[in-house]
Amino acid sequence: MQIERIRAQIEEAKVIERQSGVLYQAVVNLAQQNGASVGALQVGKVIDVVTEYIESAPALMLIVEKAAKENGGQPFIQPLLDAIEDFFLAPDDIIPDHLGLAGLLDDAYLAHMLLAAISDKYESHSGKSLLPTDAHEANSFIRRLIGEPFVGMLDEHVSRVLEGLCAVEDIDRMLAVLEQLQLSPVRQRIRGSLRVSELIGVHI
Repeated sequence: MQIERIRAQIEEAKVIERQSGVLYQAVVNLAQQNGASVGALQVGKVIDVVTEYIESAPALMLIVEKAAKENGGQPFIQPLLDAIEDFFLAPDDIIPDHLGLAGLLDDAYLAHMLLAAISDKYESHSGKSLLPTDAHEANSFIRRLIGEPFVGMLDEHVSRVLEGLCAVEDIDRMLAVLEQLQLSPVRQRIRGSLRVSELIGVHI
């Protein structure tokens, strides 16, 4: 995988955000829509959480790939990781990447939603959780920040990717490999996501 390229893309997006403030304004707009008044310090805290959310996507991809290699399960996991990587590296996807951190919201959301969808399938298959339940809470907050019509388009893309994976790979074999990876301890909470969402008046 081209994880270093994705990480470089994220670093560039941080620079663009400092220059353009596109994500800053999106946070202010979301707060205003929910009747909240926010200052620069509050918005900065939200941007920190969003940045962590974006950065955690390639970090988790790398952990999943490494664990799959060590357990001989890479052929069954790689199509999922490739789909996430392809979306991250496409410059003109649903939200253009030239918008900086705001432009990577869709990429990170897609990555987390695909992993959450596989986690849900895993839980129904094995009765055990693959990822912490607060992953859904973080995704819900980012979903509100992205807004429509982009969220609807992203959800459709997630569905298409999952359908494609199921058509090409045996989903039960993928789940069996995931069960051996024991991923639940490696994904940490997106720190402060709920507290920040309450700060700007968003109920998730």
